[in-house]
Amino acid sequence: MTTHLKLKPLLAITLACTLSLLSACGFHLRGELDVSDAKQQLSVQEEQADPTLRRALKRALMDNGISRDSAATYHLTILDTRFSRDSISLDSNARVDEYSLTLKVDFELREVAKNLREAQSTTIEQVYTYDADAAAAKDEQEALLRQEMYDAVATRILRSYLAFDQAQ
Repeated sequence: MTTHLKLKPLLAITLACTLSLLSACGFHLRGELDVSDAKQQLSVQEEQADPTLRRALKRALMDNGISRDSAATYHLTILDTRFSRDSISLDSNARVDEYSLTLKVDFELREVAKNLREAQSTTIEQVYTYDADAAAAKDEQEALLRQEMYDAVATRILRSYLAFDQAQ
């Protein structure tokens, strides 16, 4: 029993040291970005975005502590969203063996005070194999890939926003 009581303080000290080392090395949870105070608000116009991108972008902004404010200094406008699914290979029976999913988003970042404007585009492509005998599982796989692609695009847009106007 006394050995058990001696281990608790040692465990607590070890845990505290590990956590302080993690925070000191700059560890962040996946998807969490460093956001300066100047970029805590963003005006977003997303009428041209499809609903899945809207949700992914809203989640990315919320997760990183960026609030949406129509009077913000920085503006993000989604200009166009295109998603395509193309067959890229066939099996010996002329059935689709692989599909390519492509998501392209055109957007514009503006900073009002310095009158800066920058149009950008980001594209993500995923290839996956398709088995007609397991169509239900492959449909679920495609839905998951689509969601991951939209989340990745939202993160790319957010990273572009955070890097915007630093080079000017």
